[in-house]
Amino acid sequence: MPVLLIPAVVLALLCLWIVVPPFNTATIVLAVASIELSPYLLVVNVLLLAFAQWKGRGVRFAATTVLAINCVLCALPLFALASTNISATPPGHDVRVAITRRVIPITLGREHSSILAYLPAASQPVPAIFAIYGGAWRNGSPHSDAWLNSALAHHGYAVFALDYRHAPEYRFPAALDDVHSEIAFICKNAHHYNIDPRRFAMLGHSSGGELAELVTFERGSAVRALISYSGAVDLAMGWKYPPSPDPIGVRAVIQNYIGDTPDRAPERYRAATPLDHIRRGLPPTLLIYGMRDDVVDFRYAVKFRDELRAAGTRVTFLQLPWTEHAFEVVPFGLHAPIAYRASLQFLAENLR
Repeated sequence: MPVLLIPAVVLALLCLWIVVPPFNTATIVLAVASIELSPYLLVVNVLLLAFAQWKGRGVRFAATTVLAINCVLCALPLFALASTNISATPPGHDVRVAITRRVIPITLGREHSSILAYLPAASQPVPAIFAIYGGAWRNGSPHSDAWLNSALAHHGYAVFALDYRHAPEYRFPAALDDVHSEIAFICKNAHHYNIDPRRFAMLGHSSGGELAELVTFERGSAVRALISYSGAVDLAMGWKYPPSPDPIGVRAVIQNYIGDTPDRAPERYRAATPLDHIRRGLPPTLLIYGMRDDVVDFRYAVKFRDELRAAGTRVTFLQLPWTEHAFEVVPFGLHAPIAYRASLQFLAENLR
């Protein structure tokens, strides 16, 4: 029976991160994994609990107690989701267009890089999606979010996973300039990729969400729709009031990206803050945010939604309960399929 207690304790060490706030990079990874895998962890704990009741002797009470606590912890994200009107049913596989993946070489400043394109087979030009990865403006690559980009392409969208130069070596607006140049290059050569340059959407994750929002909100922008997964929206307030605990060091992240503090560079912060660029005439927007996000405060997302709606923007707001930052990195987790299905529906309504 002590053999059963060991896996029970190991599972407990993972399940605890469903409720314990992460305080560094390693623990935020554990938090994301434990929350997103909670349905699977629940099944494992229930099976072990049943086995403990069937075979248990000696220290059965200890193992049973630990496993029962694990079950309660794993059920919390499921109960939180059940309390909403959000369906946890995974999206169907009714459409699966054949796609081709292409690597498109580009130059960003003096740096050589590439765009990763997912191109669906089609006889007519298709809508395009420009996807921008997250990573605190300092990490990541176009290979990030490959499952989502590929899945969207299988539904008939040409997806271009963009790259950008990273902080702190390159400060704002270098990354934004890179995104602009890549979009212009793809649209100029639209016939090579069989896309309709008049129909494209921006999709960004976290720091990439900030870049996608800035591109969309510029005057004269041709963006038809915007999807933001946990995108940063207010850099000055994020610097002044970082989360506590702060798993990635938000203040240092923002300062490395901008190159200074809000007091010394207020104009640069305003230029990099999507909230300060809201205006009338913006395209439909899908905002996807976790309510337990320990990197981008959920209250900023609510403010962002409200100000967009006040300016007349049609906003779809998907708020995911008991969801941590970067939840979508677990494609088979509890919340990524929900966000994916919402993205598909939003794109079908606004980009087709």
